[in-house]
Amino acid sequence: PEPDPDGYSVSIDDDAPQTMGQNAVVRREQVPVGTHTVELSGVAANCTVSGPARRTLSIAANAVTSATYAVTCAATTGAIQVTTSTGDPGDADGYRLRLDGADSEPIPADGTVTLAGIAPGPHTVGLTGLSGTCRVEGENPVSLAVTAGETATTGFAVRCDPPPPAAGTLELTTTTSGQNLDPDGYRFRVDGGALQDIGINTTVTLSPLAAGDHTVDLRGLAANCAVTGESSRVVTVPDGGVVQLAFDVTCTATTGGLSVSTTTSGEPADPDGYAVAVDGGDPHPVGVNGSAAIDGLAPGSRSVALTGVAANCTVGGQNPRNVAIVAGETAQTAFAVTCSATTGALTVTIAGLPAGTDAAVTVTGPGGFSRQATATATFPDLQPGSYTVSAAEVTAGAIRYAASPANRTVTVAAAGTARVTVTYAAVASPTLNLRIEGIQLTQGVQTADNDLPLVANRDGYLRVFVVASGPNSAAPQVRVRIYRNGNVAATLNIPAPGGESPTAKDEGRLSSSWNVKVPRTLIGPGLAVLAEVDPGNDIAESNESDNSFPLSGTPHQPQVRNVSVLGVRFVPVKQRANGLEGVITSDTRGRFLDLTRRLYPLPGTDSDVHAVYTTATSDPLQPENANGAWVTVLSELDALRVVEGSDWTYYGVVRPGYSGGLAGVGFLGLPTAMGYDNEFDASRVMAHELGHTWNRDHAPCGGAPDADPQYPYPGGQIGVYGIHLSQEVLKPPTSPDIMGYCGDPWISDYTYRAVLGYRAGTGSLRAPASAGVERSLLVWGRIVAGRPVLEPAFEVMTRPRLPAAPGPYTVEARATDGAALFSLSFDAAPVADDPRDTRHFAFAVPLSESAAARLGSLRLSGPGGEAAAARPAAPLAALMASDSIVTQRVAGGASVRWNPAAHPMIMVRHPRTGEVLSFARGGQVEVATDQSELELVVSDRVASRRLRVPVGNR
Repeated sequence: PEPDPDGYSVSIDDDAPQTMGQNAVVRREQVPVGTHTVELSGVAANCTVSGPARRTLSIAANAVTSATYAVTCAATTGAIQVTTSTGDPGDADGYRLRLDGADSEPIPADGTVTLAGIAPGPHTVGLTGLSGTCRVEGENPVSLAVTAGETATTGFAVRCDPPPPAAGTLELTTTTSGQNLDPDGYRFRVDGGALQDIGINTTVTLSPLAAGDHTVDLRGLAANCAVTGESSRVVTVPDGGVVQLAFDVTCTATTGGLSVSTTTSGEPADPDGYAVAVDGGDPHPVGVNGSAAIDGLAPGSRSVALTGVAANCTVGGQNPRNVAIVAGETAQTAFAVTCSATTGALTVTIAGLPAGTDAAVTVTGPGGFSRQATATATFPDLQPGSYTVSAAEVTAGAIRYAASPANRTVTVAAAGTARVTVTYAAVASPTLNLRIEGIQLTQGVQTADNDLPLVANRDGYLRVFVVASGPNSAAPQVRVRIYRNGNVAATLNIPAPGGESPTAKDEGRLSSSWNVKVPRTLIGPGLAVLAEVDPGNDIAESNESDNSFPLSGTPHQPQVRNVSVLGVRFVPVKQRANGLEGVITSDTRGRFLDLTRRLYPLPGTDSDVHAVYTTATSDPLQPENANGAWVTVLSELDALRVVEGSDWTYYGVVRPGYSGGLAGVGFLGLPTAMGYDNEFDASRVMAHELGHTWNRDHAPCGGAPDADPQYPYPGGQIGVYGIHLSQEVLKPPTSPDIMGYCGDPWISDYTYRAVLGYRAGTGSLRAPASAGVERSLLVWGRIVAGRPVLEPAFEVMTRPRLPAAPGPYTVEARATDGAALFSLSFDAAPVADDPRDTRHFAFAVPLSESAAARLGSLRLSGPGGEAAAARPAAPLAALMASDSIVTQRVAGGASVRWNPAAHPMIMVRHPRTGEVLSFARGGQVEVATDQSELELVVSDRVASRRLRVPVGNR
């Protein structure tokens, strides 16, 4: 069926191969008499040669010798035949097929299409392109298996609604002109129906409206307003079209207006302007040389007053004054204001300093006045009195400049400008000055302002940035005192990193700063740091008073947070579909946690390894998660965490079975995630997925979906400098953030700060640290593509876990008599890397023994619909009596077989530790165990029962 597409190759006596077709003859002339070899090669894997491919032939003189090869080829692909049936009314343009999530070819509304060349194995086929009135009855897409050489068939039944009745649209418009327009708008009605409001200059769209004639009445006009033409009109609405109807309204004036203008002379003018009031009413602001318009005044004589005039200003003429108002007209009146000065000014002229050098001049005077002057300046609006001008020494280019005299007094009078000149002259002094531009105490990442909080009991790295005033050969020592609660805990002496001191701060090179590691024992609450350059004054400087940081001499107190140690329980996951098992041991835990320890604000980690967990799903993990297996396993792991009542983060370790594709998933805001066991990349994937559990979205790098819109740096870069402490290697600001998809990541201050804040608060689902173990009901499930999925419930002894806040979903339990037992409102947690926006929930709801005995049904409801489970008519004990559970020892563990109709799911647990080994479904499971018995919790979807069964016995 599928011959070799590129033919074969034939060689004679090991000569260079010659191309040969699928059904062809190759002829070689002038072959020497004797024995020769012929070999056929290049045969496709699905084709078989009859007889040996290499043969020996005897060539006789003047004769033709033949070698014939028979090749048989088998099929490698199959086909899928899809049939559609729509009926009347149909979908005029038909549909499109979607194979394995990708668009395929078109298919008629009632027709059959065969898709050829399909690889054997499981596939999904769906129908798209349906009109808005059509829907598929049954599943869409459907799953089916393709066998090589065969055609798998499936069909879709589509039902379409009849077209709606004829209707169109009416656009009703009002346009109003004139004065004193109707203040409350108008009202209209169609065909004598209910009155509706419409504005005075408004368009209202009425749709759908039955096609045909309609009568429209406009009402509610003010007494001074009239419609042009008839107020009741007939309009014809076309089928599927738009008709427009306009009413023009004209209104006449009933009030008058007033225009008030002001002119102001003299200095200084009133700073905030004035106000105008009519008949003592509300004031209207008006500028010192401006105007104000006041409308809506009743006709007659009105009293107009100008108010808010400053004390140094006087209004000319009558104030208030009477002004006549006429309807439809605007009266005018003007106020003239004259102001006189009450303050003076002082001009300070500075001379003698090099260009670009700031002076240090202070001006003080009456009323607590104090201002700085760094260059020639004029200070206006000064209260009259005596002012003192003081000049301090300044340094420019290692040269000191002093003013003489350093202080002088000058008198400022109202309406006048006093003047004083400050002259600087050079003073001989040392030319070099050293100072500390700043410090950075980091534990992996830090901002230039050193404002990122530290974590107590974690190693740190201190950088001290010393700068010199100019080129030099100075190599000073730096002394750092570390304080705890006001007492010196350590003194660290740091030698110069080179033979000179830099002239500017440079974060980008470790050799440009004085660096020292700070042990974790020194970092905690009450930490303070004081740094000094050249503490022994071994280097002559122009200024010996600025050698400490902070400059005040008071130690710098960075923020230090007490953060809990991260607890991680690694769960090796075995896939039921292919037997692949993730590899994680006590010896390899550190490799998985390595990047997490370096990046995140953690004082340390604690971890252990869970018993091997066998997944309930028969679907294998796929590179694009087309079958949703990644999310299903993640959901099971979170239910496992809730059952076991742990406060630790659960991290599943898997071996996917493919080389490229999805490597990990995690919940947003829930402490459960999973990733693959690739020894070269497992640490990065784990650090990324743990970020999701701490409620972090993706950084915009490498095509990561649903990137955080608030991420502050372009391209998902970290934006600041990071440092690898153990290697003492800087991470540049262009490094990608761990929450993106780019390689060789580090952590940004944005992500660091957010994770620190999240871990210091509370997660979305947490049990109090003091919560005790009690009888509870495990209620769990997922929201897949908006559709609720409710998993079988189990009675367990564990710590209760309930929703932290209400949300759009509800799960409720009712007794067999219909009485409510509990109802929970919640929002399901999203899976960060799932394009289908799958969400999950798992709660341990406290339920007494008597309430559990009455439990009759569970129901999950939300925006996408609902899922429900009811207790079967036959009691669970009766079902169990009629249904055998068979256990048997197998290599590496035990198998469990049962009737899935009686028990849709069985929770398999370790008999001593209580660790969950599987949420098993489908009637058979093999779990990894060396125990002689197993603990089984069997569920009928609502109620459950606990058993202990020996391995190998019925």
